[in-house]
Amino acid sequence: MIDKILITIFNKKELPRVKRKNIYKEVSFVICLFFFCTLQISAQTGKVGELQFIVSPYLQNVKDSSFSVMWETSLPVKGQIYLAKAEFHILKPELKTVAAENKQVKLHHLVVDGLKKEELYFYQVVNVSENGDTLKGPVTQITIPDYDKSAVSFTVIGDIQGGIKTWEDISELMIRQRPQFVVHVGDLVRNGPNNSEWIDEFFKPAHHLLSQVPIYPAIGNHEQNASNFYRYFNLSADDAFYSVKKGPVRFIFADTNKDLLPGSEQYRRLEQQLAHCKEPWKVVVHHHPVFTSGNAAYRSSLMATASKGDPNILHLKTLYETYGVDLVLNGHVHTYEKSWPIYKNQINKENGVVYIITGGGGGSFRESGLVYKNWFTSEKILINHFLNIQVLNHELSLKMIDDKGNILDTWTKSKNPEQGELNSPLIKISQKYFIDSSRVWIENPNSYGNIVYRLNEGEFKTVFEKETHVDIDNTTTVTAFIGSVDKASNEAMKTMVKLPLMNNLKSGAGKVNADYYEGHFTLLPDFDDLIPVRSFSLDSLSLQNIKPRVEDHFAVRFKASISIPETDVYRFFLESFDGSRLIIDNKMIIDNDGVHYEIFKEGYVALEKGIHNIELQYFDFERRETLNLKIGKQAGEMAGINEYLK
Repeated sequence: MIDKILITIFNKKELPRVKRKNIYKEVSFVICLFFFCTLQISAQTGKVGELQFIVSPYLQNVKDSSFSVMWETSLPVKGQIYLAKAEFHILKPELKTVAAENKQVKLHHLVVDGLKKEELYFYQVVNVSENGDTLKGPVTQITIPDYDKSAVSFTVIGDIQGGIKTWEDISELMIRQRPQFVVHVGDLVRNGPNNSEWIDEFFKPAHHLLSQVPIYPAIGNHEQNASNFYRYFNLSADDAFYSVKKGPVRFIFADTNKDLLPGSEQYRRLEQQLAHCKEPWKVVVHHHPVFTSGNAAYRSSLMATASKGDPNILHLKTLYETYGVDLVLNGHVHTYEKSWPIYKNQINKENGVVYIITGGGGGSFRESGLVYKNWFTSEKILINHFLNIQVLNHELSLKMIDDKGNILDTWTKSKNPEQGELNSPLIKISQKYFIDSSRVWIENPNSYGNIVYRLNEGEFKTVFEKETHVDIDNTTTVTAFIGSVDKASNEAMKTMVKLPLMNNLKSGAGKVNADYYEGHFTLLPDFDDLIPVRSFSLDSLSLQNIKPRVEDHFAVRFKASISIPETDVYRFFLESFDGSRLIIDNKMIIDNDGVHYEIFKEGYVALEKGIHNIELQYFDFERRETLNLKIGKQAGEMAGINEYLK
């Protein structure tokens, strides 16, 4: 075959004999090398149409009497799980089918139930194609932990981001620690929509670990809310909020890439979970940190003052303190940083919450030089690492282990079993912002204790029912706690605000008018003092419609009218990178000014049914441009502002 190719390329009559011979040798070598590489690739990836594992079997969601297995195959096939229970007198137990699929799929998910705790089982995945081809996974052992007898033992990692060798090394070190499960704080890959990164950079390097213990991940910004995250971990589409119970520990996973402001649905879910948590240990997991002293994080430039945490979630520290969270696990900043116990912005070893950033799973480090420690920082180490955590009865112990297996930091927390803990009351509100009146419910989520509350600075009242309510018609702050004979919970506090009604207008603009400006803006300018470079008449409010425009250093002022369907209080959600501002009927509602990455802010307005004018101001300094404005009723679904345009 090579001869034919060479004869075609080099006509013997056109080249001297010696030159033809030399070229023949060189090209023969290149073609042989090509075929050798092709064979190597075929050996690694398998032939086209061959049944093989794309993602090897991995465990998910181990419960008290069941576990699930997921895997991915190159072709649609029906999968089965074979199971065997180890017996003392049987050297090789027989594997029998315990779960099977009834249709052919590529991404497989099967549940095995009816198991007993602390028994040794072996499982094997078997796939059978339509033409009878069989693909078997390895025989792998599994044991359902009995948390009434054993400690809760797990490992934690974050921000792998394509660090294949580091992730492979750490996964082998994790196996030595014998964890019952793995917690991941987000950024499992660099680019969430890229299938190959999940397959080659996340699953393959750790297939030994993931086949033996389940992994529970929080979603990071690098996942980009891609469907891969949800489908590989069997989560509901576009919903990365969930909780897991492991013995005396409750883990709550939140999505800090999405709206977690106090008026959001996700915030209410988090509050509900914490208030009704029956487990003595509470651990919250989300990607972005509440506290960080990273000198390359959360600032507009290296010369600017850094925020002490993610501005979108700083308010969560009050929620965590109210409901007695023990540990908050985060990533995003590529470092190891452990806070002191923090309570009301003070170090408080008795009541404080500990925040740990564990972003050393393989992503590149941005900090250099002196590693800065803030007042809240107990320890900070810039190194690839993971955590090994154990909870036994009334003590939690933690080790930070580097990618060579060295223990570099430890922490322990103990609880007094005789004291017990009372959960703070849950304060529920019909309308936090209201026009005429609102109702407040105060619920005692505990099995004992009484509700003690007051309005504003008034006297405390005691209620013996499990729930009570109060009607209010003015701006009011409710403070409440649960008291018993010898103990009391932390205080919970909420303020309800009465808003003045903004009357509708007789008429409004039929189009979105946008003025475009260019300049080196670091704050929103006074647009009335500027002359626009160009103006637009648009059908929707969007930066995508502002074309042509420069890549960086520009500003836009949008003006439009919205149609409010009924008189009520409306919530506005504004996200921008860089600065933005929302004005309604000449009143500023949200100020999100300054050079910054995507920051979320909310504002509430009582609007009369009819037409209202809005003005949305925005500037871009450098990097990407983000501008997102939503509107909705309180506790209702949010919609893009364009759905309300007149």
